[in-house]
Amino acid sequence: MVDRTNTFGDAVIGLSVGCAKCHDHKYDPITQKNYYELYSFFNNVKEAGQISFDDAMPSPTLLLPDAQKEKILGLINDQINDQEEKIKAERKSADSRFAKWMASRGYSELLSSKIPEDGLTAKFSFDRANLQADNNHQLRAAMVRESGSPAGDPDLIDTHGGKAIRLNGDDWLDLRPAGIFKRSEPFSVGISVNIPAELTNGVILHKCVAERLYNFRGYYLAIKNGKAELGMAHVAPSNAITKTSPNDIPRNKWIHFAITYDGSSSASGLRLYLNGNELPMETVTDQLTKEITFADPSQIVGGKQPGLQIGGWWRGAGLKNGLADDITVYNRMISPLEIAVLSGKTTWAEAIRKSTTDPAQKEDFRAYYLSAVDPVVRSEQLELSGLRKKLSDSMENVDELMVMQEMPVPKPTYLLKRGNYDMQGERVYPGTPASILSFPKDLPRNRYGLAMWATNKKNPLTARVAVNRIWQGFFGTGLVKTAEDFGNQGEMPSNPELMDWLAVNFMESGWNLKKLVKTIVMSATYRQDSKASPEAIEKDPDNRFLSHGPSYRLTAEMIRDNALMASGLINLQTGGRSVKPYQPPGLWEINNTSYTPDTGKAVYRRSLYVIVKRSVPNPTLSTFDASSRSYCIMRRQNTNTPLQALVTLNDPTFVEASKVMGEQMSREQDITKAIVYAYRKLTGLKPQQKELDLLTALFQNELKKFNAHPDKRKGWLDTGQYRVDTRMDPAVVAANAVVANTILNSDASLTKR
Repeated sequence: MVDRTNTFGDAVIGLSVGCAKCHDHKYDPITQKNYYELYSFFNNVKEAGQISFDDAMPSPTLLLPDAQKEKILGLINDQINDQEEKIKAERKSADSRFAKWMASRGYSELLSSKIPEDGLTAKFSFDRANLQADNNHQLRAAMVRESGSPAGDPDLIDTHGGKAIRLNGDDWLDLRPAGIFKRSEPFSVGISVNIPAELTNGVILHKCVAERLYNFRGYYLAIKNGKAELGMAHVAPSNAITKTSPNDIPRNKWIHFAITYDGSSSASGLRLYLNGNELPMETVTDQLTKEITFADPSQIVGGKQPGLQIGGWWRGAGLKNGLADDITVYNRMISPLEIAVLSGKTTWAEAIRKSTTDPAQKEDFRAYYLSAVDPVVRSEQLELSGLRKKLSDSMENVDELMVMQEMPVPKPTYLLKRGNYDMQGERVYPGTPASILSFPKDLPRNRYGLAMWATNKKNPLTARVAVNRIWQGFFGTGLVKTAEDFGNQGEMPSNPELMDWLAVNFMESGWNLKKLVKTIVMSATYRQDSKASPEAIEKDPDNRFLSHGPSYRLTAEMIRDNALMASGLINLQTGGRSVKPYQPPGLWEINNTSYTPDTGKAVYRRSLYVIVKRSVPNPTLSTFDASSRSYCIMRRQNTNTPLQALVTLNDPTFVEASKVMGEQMSREQDITKAIVYAYRKLTGLKPQQKELDLLTALFQNELKKFNAHPDKRKGWLDTGQYRVDTRMDPAVVAANAVVANTILNSDASLTKR
């Protein structure tokens, strides 16, 4: 949030608001309270604030299906809606089948079991003093701790007529493979627990590899601030379902929880029961759009799909000194009657007896019949699950874009004393510095309202900051040199009237950026010769009075893109994923990651799409002063170092571009025409005769060298993935590549004039 607030200050209103994080600004009329009022506009996003451990896109995100995928998804959703309506109709028409089942005493087989058996995949009671499942002797749980390493023997104790497992909060019971379900699959989980009175935060059960805020994926039940929190997520906390109980959960006594889920990916389909009764829950988040299991389990700790885990999780609080018993897992959504029997609230015999006299109990039996017995409804439910799985699988291929999403209930924001996160002061609300422009009462106090405030014609800064940045892009220096600081410590504009005129016209044009750019580049000022007279150099060395046209070295991205464009290699595709161009091996290993360069046309995409890793910036671009993106930069430093020449001479991108141009030049029989061709493509100029003579001599010398020493061609001809036409003379191609690279390294190519 600090970074977003500071960036807003630097980039939008041109003030160093970050100086007011710890105290009132020393130079500008911005108080510390003003800072946190701005901060509160951005402190309203439900996010983890870190990269996901499995490289999933951090939430919240915006789904970006193309037209074909959107059509397919719409078709599947229509099929799901039709199937849901069909099931509703079948449930209504099942009265005769239910009556026949009751009359034939079809329920009598239930009397032979203590708990529901249909769909039961795992049951652990610990009464045999081991971790073996009661219903499947091949299924055995294990005690584990951080990273899935063994945690020793379980602590099994005698309690309430049997045995239970005591948990220490650090180790947990791993029931894998029990509990593995996709978001399209209905399931139910039951557990009896005894929660210590002093425990206010801790997990009861979950299916993932780490704590819920670590971009959690799976489902969980936890105690949070004394209340129950039930969740299911693709990437927590936004691509998820989260529900909380309004009241505290009972402590120091045995209670039974049951989770049921219908496979609908909606909060209404995820329910929690306490001691056989549905627990009222408040829905905090309801936007689960993708899968809750891992597509590639080999990427996570343990290398396997995690199963149900009890009493603890990695990097989070567990059920310290709590007890757990009677764990059950079902591969279907069990009915309320089954939950009542499972929790001990009633028995099958009592439920059967009451069903003959109690209409409510008979309706519960009807719900059980439709869920577990009726062949028509069950068949239709399977069809619905298949359609939901089809939708879920189709959604996995839909691209996502990270976005900011306002929370339904704003998060409280406090002034932080001395900027320390653990020293909260008074509560503050979204607002703007009155010294700039008071926040209008008719605007919503959210990011939309902030945008409206920033673009208000009465705001004295936004338009000026914007036109100054555009001016800086064309002239190398803004009308206000300190583009990031329009405050008292910033430089005064070199031409205030011009800045005001540009800003007013920019606003009156409807903030038309294209019109602003056209106005600048078609002006007589911009079209001046960049060659300065001796008098101008003496009086105006920095060209602050615009005595001549702009002249400055191209930016890092422009230098790389110019080489790709001139050679014809450039891939002008718009949008899409970041790309990994050529890079020296081993750089990313500093962060225990690996870098695999892209292949094919992706390597030649514009520098705008080069992947940014803050801790290991791209070496080619950073050498030419590209920022690391660690924080907002309004003005890049402009250095001139030997390393830059080494990059353009040796970087595979530039050597490969030179090789391709060398091949193109070799197709021209007249070496003079070939050199002029390359020079014009790289610089936009025609070479002077002296330059032409030098380059021609260079070609002749290099050709002799490559003919005499064929092995020296290798570096020029084998670099990069492009392969030279084998029908061409390699010595000529290599010699021309040297000429092209020389032009590329010249001041004429690297400097804008």
